[in-house]
Amino acid sequence: MSQFFTNEAVSLEKGVDSVINKPTESELIDETYELKTCLEWIKSNEFEKVCLQFPDHLLQDSSEVALRLQKALGRNVYILADTAYESCCVDYVAANHVNADAIIHFGPVCFSKTSATIPYLNIYEKKWPDLDELHQTLTETHKNLDPNLVILLDTDFIHLQAKIAAKFDPIGVQTIDSGHLSLKDATVVFIGGRNHHRKLPNLKFSHQPKNLYYFSQEQPPRLTNYETDEKILRRRYFLIEKIKDSNTVGIVIGTLGVKNYLQAIERLKKLIALHNKKYYLVSVGKPTVAKLANFPEIDVYVVVTCALNEIYDSRDFYKPIVTIYDVEMALNPSDNGLGFTYDYNDVIARPIADVVVSDSSDVSLVTGKIRGGSNVSDHGEVMAKEAGTVVLSESHGAGFLAARSWKGLERDLGRGEVKLAEEGRRGIAQQYEEESAH
Repeated sequence: MSQFFTNEAVSLEKGVDSVINKPTESELIDETYELKTCLEWIKSNEFEKVCLQFPDHLLQDSSEVALRLQKALGRNVYILADTAYESCCVDYVAANHVNADAIIHFGPVCFSKTSATIPYLNIYEKKWPDLDELHQTLTETHKNLDPNLVILLDTDFIHLQAKIAAKFDPIGVQTIDSGHLSLKDATVVFIGGRNHHRKLPNLKFSHQPKNLYYFSQEQPPRLTNYETDEKILRRRYFLIEKIKDSNTVGIVIGTLGVKNYLQAIERLKKLIALHNKKYYLVSVGKPTVAKLANFPEIDVYVVVTCALNEIYDSRDFYKPIVTIYDVEMALNPSDNGLGFTYDYNDVIARPIADVVVSDSSDVSLVTGKIRGGSNVSDHGEVMAKEAGTVVLSESHGAGFLAARSWKGLERDLGRGEVKLAEEGRRGIAQQYEEESAH
């Protein structure tokens, strides 16, 4: 039986794509990165030490932007080229390394409520779609335009809001960065940029439009009707069952920049403990397959991160990766109408007092086995055995280790004869110096 959560070929045969983006033309740098706005913001607030945060796909322009700002300001600015977690979040952790007093964030943003204590300015990435093609596609699809039709612009297209509003008058035009989106029961055409596939379900469930269309700029351009993705829902049901089946849950800290992440972690800990499951708190920076593979005793990982993190879509990990919403639905089902969302701030607003723990057993829809209460306790009795030091409860980490045939190096540490250090072999493994060349 495979030891991988997904087919091992996904990880073992995966290729590495090297994507090199072309630098922005020199004459477009000022407009694309709104350098005039950046300078006015820095000078008006009298900031002395400013960090420029770029996502990977815009790094090719970072040095040119920094040089132009430095020349205009007469002092150095700093480039944050490797963010601590996700580039869509304001990385005030890295900025604190140089005691920065401001951050200018370029590129896509997730609009998660930030926990940053440093002033920041968002400069969105810019794209230029063919508005004539968009108009033709829209009119062909909706010959009799719905009076409640709304065009919703992603961050990449906000700079064209005035032109789009004039082109499609009298259709209403809204932007995704608005704090007061009014989309309920409307027909929405979403002109999306990067990560649109993650924003669409949030728009669908959170704002409840009557119809939701996505404008694709592929050739030929077309409007795609976004229905509730059955694959998303089926996968959520599967992951909810995996959470119910699990004995040990790993809580992965995937952000330090999103507001209320500590409250989310504390809520998860209480919720998991109420169901007599064991949890481990894992903080490894950016979660990767190699890092999380070091914890084979964990049955499922829940990642506390921003709404645009693509870790949830990955099939490379050896164990299931779930959202806080999935944990909530598995361990605290309720009829309060909570819809699916990648934003944990929408979930943790529910008071913890709503958690209802059932003593009855049920049957797993994944394994077909009967699920009951776990025997984990807060105070496990520890005893030393010949195979190592284990806890009497064998349902979790200690039991997992005790059941393994290989438990790591130095099993008999402290039992052998004490010896002085001796000089070992010299050279490389291919041929040590004392070995014969034949």
